[in-house]
Amino acid sequence: MFNQSFTALREELEKTSSYREKLDIWINRFGINYCATYINEDQELSILPETSSEIEDYNKMQYNLWKNHLFSFKGKEKYCKTDLFSRVDDLNKQLLLSPFKDEVIKQTKTQILVQYESEVNSKTKQYFNNLIIGKPEPFNLKIWELTELINYIDANEAYKFLCYLHNQNMIIKEAFLSHAADVIAERDKGMTWTQIAKYFTERAVQFNRDIPYADKNFLNLEDKNGKKVSNKRTAFFENLKAFSPNEQFEIINDLCDSYSGTPGAIQLKQLLITQYKDLRMTSPIDDSAEKIEEVSGILSMFPKAEAAYNTAVEKFKNNIYQRNAVDDLRLSLELLVKEILNNEKSLENQQAELKKFLTSRKVLPEIANLIWANIDNITKYHNRYVKHDDNVGKTDSETMLDMTTTIIKIIIKAAT
Repeated sequence: MFNQSFTALREELEKTSSYREKLDIWINRFGINYCATYINEDQELSILPETSSEIEDYNKMQYNLWKNHLFSFKGKEKYCKTDLFSRVDDLNKQLLLSPFKDEVIKQTKTQILVQYESEVNSKTKQYFNNLIIGKPEPFNLKIWELTELINYIDANEAYKFLCYLHNQNMIIKEAFLSHAADVIAERDKGMTWTQIAKYFTERAVQFNRDIPYADKNFLNLEDKNGKKVSNKRTAFFENLKAFSPNEQFEIINDLCDSYSGTPGAIQLKQLLITQYKDLRMTSPIDDSAEKIEEVSGILSMFPKAEAAYNTAVEKFKNNIYQRNAVDDLRLSLELLVKEILNNEKSLENQQAELKKFLTSRKVLPEIANLIWANIDNITKYHNRYVKHDDNVGKTDSETMLDMTTTIIKIIIKAAT
């Protein structure tokens, strides 16, 4: 007898528009230990990927599923306390008990390096060492075996913890945190207090921090002296101070992306990446994932720009931080502006028409000026360093990826 659930699943899969949607449906149906092929009588359904982008989505889905499983209380004891946040939590407890914090950090670094040199299997050791020298494994070349995934998860979490230890002596200056609060919690265009309280509460739970202001009713907020808090920017600033420098970087970076239309958010993100990039908690594999996902859909309306952008992203994924990758990013932006404005001018000569277009789409003049200022910086960097010099570093390349992606997102939103 034909299986009705098979028919229902097939119909649901046929309604999807992307491979990622199919994966989500499949995982919800079968769970973490899912079968890749579902056979019923003489028919079959398969979730196995075919293209390189599908292989990447499939591997990342597997990676995240198994990472969450291994580091939950249901995971094996060997893994459940070796994720980044568990390691950081244990380190913080140790630091509280010792007056010699530098020595604790030094010994912890040594321990993790020794462990991943002599106490893990050869594959995990190889992954760990490659991450240290900036060579993450590509996720789009083949379907990863489960043992490979588990080894890579182990190595990647250890690598992120080593980065955390390396950056322990770095801090984000309070003046910068205060400026971030002024921008993101700006009185008229910034986050509302309800949004701020909800966001920081979620982050406090994630990072196991105590924040001073969590009440969603702003009128209830009082400082430690019992005085009413004067404005939401002050409360935002005090909440931000409760997190570690790495966590502060992640929070500010995330909010700049989520509220990119807020006056000053683009410039704030640019300053954050330029001044404090070493505080990222993510590894090279994690760094570009959200950016790529963010623009992959909206660029499809502009095929020429999409092709150049995807070429650049592919080079980043394969650890190619050379001038041609950055050149592709700039070309993508130039082609996008040409398609939107329906002309053939070079990017440097689009200032007047692009500003006119943006203001016609109700983009504030200040934001339009800021967008152009960033485009101008991109073109100047390209003309000075990229055109005639192959020596474009990884940090500069990632900064250009961040800036270009943000600008592309804002321009497309205005155009559509």
